[in-house]
Amino acid sequence: MAVEEYRQRVKSEKRSAALAAAGKAFLSQGYDRTTLAQVAKEAGISTGTLFKHFPTKATLFEGIMEQLWEADPELQRPLPPPGNPAGGLTAIGHDYAGKLRQPHTGPLFRVIIAEAPRFPELGQALFQRGKAPYLDRLHAYLRSEIAAGTMAIHDVPLAARQFLGMINDLIFWPTFLAADQGVSDAEVGRVIDEAVLTLLARYGRGVTGGAERRP
Repeated sequence: MAVEEYRQRVKSEKRSAALAAAGKAFLSQGYDRTTLAQVAKEAGISTGTLFKHFPTKATLFEGIMEQLWEADPELQRPLPPPGNPAGGLTAIGHDYAGKLRQPHTGPLFRVIIAEAPRFPELGQALFQRGKAPYLDRLHAYLRSEIAAGTMAIHDVPLAARQFLGMINDLIFWPTFLAADQGVSDAEVGRVIDEAVLTLLARYGRGVTGGAERRP
């Protein structure tokens, strides 16, 4: 048992080293110019070991996106209980905004946008490994509120995109496009509150919980 645990630990350490080296390479020189041989050398592992974990550059990038998004503690938490859609949506909105504001999120998006016309798999990795887990979680939460009778939504995927889109547009994109366009914590809270109120105005059924409109 001890030998197997050791092997698993070494395997995990090598995988983490490869992802860390790949992340640095993609950010510094772009997706196109990064090679698996470079990543293996920077990670201190053999190319054969790297290929066992990530047989292509695309799977390596997917691994980075998975590490960036799917391992989020926010995604591991139980969903907010139904019955208070304002409170539940506010919590989910803050989880999502927190991820968008992490320092490495913007630089990775820049790599994807710059390289996606030539490497469409990057855009797919962003969605499948990035936004999709948050959308899936929000879909499940909205359906629980529908079942509880607090919301009436005919198109859950559309409502989920509307909600996250309101947060994206005002929190992420201004700082992404102009580095000096910072968004304060207070402004983030206001944006999320307004997104919640807007969604409930469209889909709520009179039970809004403890939402308060900030001045």
